[in-house]
Amino acid sequence: MSTSNSTGITPLPDRPPEPPEKPGLWGALSTTAKVGVLALGIAAVGAVGGVTAAQSGGDGAPTSVSGDDKAEVVDPEDESLQACVSSWNGSNTNKASVASIATAAQAENPTAYVHVGFSSVFPDRCLITVANPSTMYAQQYVQESESAWPIAPAWTGSVNDLDGSNLPWNARMTQDGTIDLP
Repeated sequence: MSTSNSTGITPLPDRPPEPPEKPGLWGALSTTAKVGVLALGIAAVGAVGGVTAAQSGGDGAPTSVSGDDKAEVVDPEDESLQACVSSWNGSNTNKASVASIATAAQAENPTAYVHVGFSSVFPDRCLITVANPSTMYAQQYVQESESAWPIAPAWTGSVNDLDGSNLPWNARMTQDGTIDLP
């Protein structure tokens, strides 16, 4: 409530009014914290750009140098997927059981459809999706660590309930549960 003095002018308040509250985490941060977050983001982008430039052959594609000094283009996604497959094949003691479930009810040429990728929840963890075309049953396994896979699947259900990103079948599973990337 404001009152005017004898000149008819309303006096200024002792301090400016408070700005409206901002919802969410960003609104809860102080200005100093926001500047710090932005600075870290800019530094991270610069570091990634520097590493990419140092590892590329001029065209932006990562390269690997062989013994004959010829550079070959290496797809980092292929290397990452191969690392997932190597981890699955080397340290998963339950892979034969997974293969039997994935090929159950298939009389001739048992086939398991497989997608090798990464978890959207834990992007540094491999995600193996295995599906059976006869039963329309699917399972997903999320890597526990670089050298460990769980016995129980992270998800089971109908193939129709799978996220579309897991449907490009990019690998094959043998009857002993070994995964091969084409």
